[in-house]
Amino acid sequence: MFGKLNFANMVLDGVSRSISVNPQRCSRIKHKSSPCTACHLNCPADAINVGGPGMTIRVDWEKCTGCGICVNVCPSQAYTLRHGGYKQIIDNCCRAVSPDGTLIIACAQADSALGTGTATMECLGFLNAVDILALYLRGAKKIIFRHGDCSECASKHGDKILSKETDVLKELSGIFEDTAGMTADFSGSGLVIEFPRQKPIIRPKEEEKPNPAVDRRGLFSFFTQNIKESAIKSASMMTVEKLEPRTLISFEQYLPQRRRLFLDSIMNLGGLVSPEAATGRLFNNISIDDSCVFCGMCVKFCCTGALKMNEEKTEITFNPSKCTSCMLCEKACYHGKLHYKDSLELKDFFSDIPTVKRSPEEK
Repeated sequence: MFGKLNFANMVLDGVSRSISVNPQRCSRIKHKSSPCTACHLNCPADAINVGGPGMTIRVDWEKCTGCGICVNVCPSQAYTLRHGGYKQIIDNCCRAVSPDGTLIIACAQADSALGTGTATMECLGFLNAVDILALYLRGAKKIIFRHGDCSECASKHGDKILSKETDVLKELSGIFEDTAGMTADFSGSGLVIEFPRQKPIIRPKEEEKPNPAVDRRGLFSFFTQNIKESAIKSASMMTVEKLEPRTLISFEQYLPQRRRLFLDSIMNLGGLVSPEAATGRLFNNISIDDSCVFCGMCVKFCCTGALKMNEEKTEITFNPSKCTSCMLCEKACYHGKLHYKDSLELKDFFSDIPTVKRSPEEK
C-alpha cells in the first residue's frame, strides 16, 4: 500500500513539471518582424519550431529532454510549467537552505554524493536570474550550483545558460544596497554565488498529510484523491502535444510570472546605490520621435501593457516596470519612430513616463 502511495506521489510530481505551451503569447506568432528566436536557439534538443504570424509552436515531445530552458528564456511566458511546477521547484530550493544561509542546487547529472539536503532539478538552465534573486531574499546567502558534464548531457548547455543568468544578476550588484558586493565564482563543476548579507530564512509551509498509523480512513482518502488528481492532470498534459495547426492571434495583455516576482523582489532590496541602470533584460527604456503619427501599433502589440495611449490619441506613455524586453514594439512601429534607450532613471521605474505628446489640433 505504502509503495503504491509513494508511486502516486511520484506520478503527481512528474505531471506537475510538464511543460505547457501557449502559442498566443509568442511574439513571433503575433508579428512577422518579431526578433525573438530564444526558444528555438536555446533548445538543446532542437525540438521547437515556431511558425509565422497566425501559425503555431510545434514541439517534438519525443526529442524534448524536459530541461525547462524554454521556460527560462521566453520573455513572453509562452512556455510554463503546469500545475504549480514552478512554485514547487522554488519551494523545494527554499526548504534546502541551511541555517547559515547555504543552499546547494544540483542538476540530475551532478555527483550523487552531494547529500540529501541538496535541491535537485533536471537542468540548471531552467533557473532564471530572478529565481536566484528570490532565493536570496528567502534566506539563501550562499548558493552553490553543481552540474555534471554538460557536453555529455542531453540538455547540453545548462552551464552556459546559468552563466548568462549570472551576468544579468550582476547588473543588480551596482544598483541596490543588498546586492552590492555580490560575487560569482566559477569552477569546473559548478558555480558559487554569494551575497554580502543574509536575509531571514523563509520556508514554505509543508502540506499536511494524514498519519497512516493514526488515521487509516484519512490514508485511503488521501490516496484516492491523489489518484484522481493524477488522472486529471495526466489527461490535461496530453493536450499539450496536440497543438492546433493555426493560432488565433490574441492581443491580451498580461505580466509574466517571473516579471511579477522580480517586481516583488526589488521592493525588498534596500536603498539604491545608483540613480540609473543600464537597459537590458531587467530594465528598459524607450523614446518615440515627435513625428510619431499615433497609429497605435506599438501599443497594440505590447504584450504587457507597458505602452499606453490615451483615448484622445494625444499621448503615449511607457511604464518600464512592465517591460519584458521582447522588443516587439520597436518592430511593430512601421514608421520607425520608436527606439530603445541605453539607460533608465530608476526613479521612473514604476511610473507611466510620457514619451510623446501632440495637441488635439494636430490630430
